[in-house]
Amino acid sequence: MADYHLYSADISPFAQRVVMQLEFKQIPFTESVPPGGLKSEAFAAISRIGKIPVLQVGSVHLPESEVISEFLEQTHPDPSLLPDDPMERANCRLIARIADLYIMEAMVPLFANLSRATRNQEHVDRALSVLDRGLGYLEPWINPAVHAVGGRLTLADLAVAPILRYAAEYPPIFGMTTPFGERPNVSSYYDRCREHALIDSGLSRIEAGWQALRRKPQ
Repeated sequence: MADYHLYSADISPFAQRVVMQLEFKQIPFTESVPPGGLKSEAFAAISRIGKIPVLQVGSVHLPESEVISEFLEQTHPDPSLLPDDPMERANCRLIARIADLYIMEAMVPLFANLSRATRNQEHVDRALSVLDRGLGYLEPWINPAVHAVGGRLTLADLAVAPILRYAAEYPPIFGMTTPFGERPNVSSYYDRCREHALIDSGLSRIEAGWQALRRKPQ
């Protein structure tokens, strides 16, 4: 029986970060969507924050992907997803932080404006500007290669690749046709990150989640 249960969803880049980490470390786990949905009383009893992922460890329900990732790295250190060099470790954490706070967060207003009928163009324009600035923050820190930091898979890849997949998918809907166009490091990394099978599987789950969502009756 698995020691861990993950409340997750395929479309969540934050959940996929944890799924990929569990898979990389070959940690047994079970997985399900939040019971009754994110806003249900049943899920509120599991996590008052009301967001995914949540990792159940015995009687504890641990929220927030970054916290979960650090917990798993400390409790299952081998194989490691952190660089050996202290500065590269800092770089790894910085990339994840930029992806969370300045790229994914910038896109949140876009999701609320997908419908042309109710779209607030001012909110969209502001979001695209903030997103472009966030991609600029990422540019000097990310390798233009298969791996974001150093020469192997790290927590930076698990964090940034799913979020960049969102950045490649949604801004073009609003006219930002080449989100990475003037960011050669970001663009090259995004083009190559799927060469790693684990990253490809995580991004494929996100894409499958999008397809399932779009098939649902509106």
